[in-house]
Amino acid sequence: MKRLPQLLSLTLTVAACLTALAVWAGQARPGDTPRFSAQVEQVVVYASVYDGDSRLVSGLTQEDFAVFEDRVEQEITSFVQTEIPSTIGIVLDTSGSMRNKMRLVEEAIDLFLSLSHPQNELFFIRFDHQVELVENFTYDVEDIRSAIANVVIKGGTALYDALYLSVERAREGNEPKRVILLFTDGEDKDSFYRHEEVVEKVRESDTQVFVVGFLDEDLSSGRGFFGLFKSQRQKVEDELKTVAEVTGGQAFFPEKITELSSVFEQIAHELKNQYRLAYISSNPDRDGAWRRIDVQMRDALERGLRVRARAGYYAPPDS
Repeated sequence: MKRLPQLLSLTLTVAACLTALAVWAGQARPGDTPRFSAQVEQVVVYASVYDGDSRLVSGLTQEDFAVFEDRVEQEITSFVQTEIPSTIGIVLDTSGSMRNKMRLVEEAIDLFLSLSHPQNELFFIRFDHQVELVENFTYDVEDIRSAIANVVIKGGTALYDALYLSVERAREGNEPKRVILLFTDGEDKDSFYRHEEVVEKVRESDTQVFVVGFLDEDLSSGRGFFGLFKSQRQKVEDELKTVAEVTGGQAFFPEKITELSSVFEQIAHELKNQYRLAYISSNPDRDGAWRRIDVQMRDALERGLRVRARAGYYAPPDS
C-alpha cells in the first residue's frame, strides 16, 4: 500500500486554507508596481524567446507573435514585456546525498534571490522522504535565506510529492505570475504521487516550473540490452524535462556543481525578460477540456528565433 504524502508544516484542510486566505488577503504589498488582473475568460501566456545562440531576445512587439489555440489563431488582446511581481516557490532537495553540495546550492539560490524582482512573494519547501513547508508566503528575502541556512540534511527523496504540493501552494499566492524553482540531486524514491499525476497537476496549474538537476553519479548511464533502453539517468532527466516543459519552464542538468550559480542566474534573467501575452479564447465552450496553446514567432526560421511557452490549459467547466 502506498503511504500518504507527509507535509509536516502544511496542512491542506479546507479550514486552514480559508484561514490562510483571510490573512493573505489583508497582507500589505510593498511598492506600487502595476498588477495585471486576469478576467475569467482571459488566457495569459508567458513566453521566452531565444536566438540561434540561445540568448534571450528582448524588444519584440506584439506583431512579432502569433498565438494559436487548437490550431485556430487567436487575437492578442494584451501584450507587454516587463518584469512583474511573482509568487515564487523555492523547493530544495535536502536528502542525505546533499550533504557535500549544500553550500554551493545555497550560494546559487542566494544569487537568484538577489537578481529577482524585489516585490516577489516567496515561500520555501524542503524535501527528503517527507515534504515540509519551512517558510510560508513572505515578501522578505531574508526569511527565505534564513530558512535555507538552517535546513537539516537527512533521509530519502520524495521529489514528486514536493512538486505536486508546491504547485498547490503556489496557486494560493497573491501575485499574478507563479513560478516553482526546484533543485534536486537524485531520482524520486519516496513519493506517493506518480510522475503522470505530477504532469497532470502542472498542466492545470498555470505555474511555470524550472528544475535544476545535478544528478548523483551513481545513477546508471547504461542503456541495457544492446543499448535499446533508456538509462536510469536518461529516464530521470526525461521525466523532469516533461514536467518543466509542459509549463513553459525548463530543466537544467549542469555537469559540474560549480556551474550552479550560472544556471540560477540564467533562470533569474529569463524571468525578467519574458513576454506576457493574453487573449480571449474564440472557443466559447465551457467544457473543461484541454486546449493546446502554440505561441509562434512570425518568420521564425528566417530570423533564427525560437519561443518557449506553456503547452496549454484546461477550459473552465460548465458550472
